[in-house]
Amino acid sequence: MKTIHYFSPWLKSLKKYQPVWAQIESALTAENEIYDFVPNAADIWVRDFMPFQRHDGEFVVYRYNPDYLQGKDSRYITNCRDAFLAIGGSDALSSSICNHTNLIIDGGNMIRCTDKDGVDCVIMTTKVLYENPGLSHHEILLELDDIFNAEVILIPWDTEEETGHADGMVRSLGKGRLLMNCYVDMKPDLGNAIKKALGNRFEIQELKYGDKYREKSWCHLNFLELRTAILVPTASIASDKVALKQIENILGKKCIPISMSKIISEGGAMHCISWSLNTRIFREEGINFGHPLCAPQCQ
Repeated sequence: MKTIHYFSPWLKSLKKYQPVWAQIESALTAENEIYDFVPNAADIWVRDFMPFQRHDGEFVVYRYNPDYLQGKDSRYITNCRDAFLAIGGSDALSSSICNHTNLIIDGGNMIRCTDKDGVDCVIMTTKVLYENPGLSHHEILLELDDIFNAEVILIPWDTEEETGHADGMVRSLGKGRLLMNCYVDMKPDLGNAIKKALGNRFEIQELKYGDKYREKSWCHLNFLELRTAILVPTASIASDKVALKQIENILGKKCIPISMSKIISEGGAMHCISWSLNTRIFREEGINFGHPLCAPQCQ
């Protein structure tokens, strides 16, 4: 099995992002990770528009048409299907391993996890209910459960954060365990509401920074987990070192800091600018995937 980590070519080509990409590339190379680019990405936020890979390895291809990218900003919308096609997924798109939906969804608003009882789940914020006004909430949830082949668990949408992404709120730590952002420092009431929605089914650990908390401290949870390490966003703030130590202790992997203040100031971090593809499904189903490292002899 191989995992390929995808990024936007804008990270490498735009001068303002090049220092960040240099750190990422160095870390991926040092950890022997495979990486590539989504050639037709309209912006750097590849997580938001790439297909969602389910627990069983199959894909969900959805409509990426967020309300925060309308009007003049619509030029930053990358079509989910076209992006998968561009990286070599043409055979997969027409096969049974791709599940297509007309629902409007953001890739950053889907957290794959498994609860204490071994039930496959996907955590999303309630924003998904408001992005699809032509359907009732019940209809939306039925459709989501079906296309994910998992149970959808909704957590409150922090309406001060327009994207409504769950990946800045909680992350999976494995069966029945979640890591929650530092709401004890920034928004205790919201943190309590998240725990109320999830606490019966998961053991929840929390990031806590105390007097080291700063406005950008939210960024540390938005990490990219590799096989042997974790790329943790830092912002030259007091919580950087505290976050690295906590995340390393909780996940049991070394943490590699990625200084990315510019990207963080634009509203996202390491998880947002990456998309990881598990290629096992292609071998198991005998489906060709167009990346050269996914040829049968390389599996």
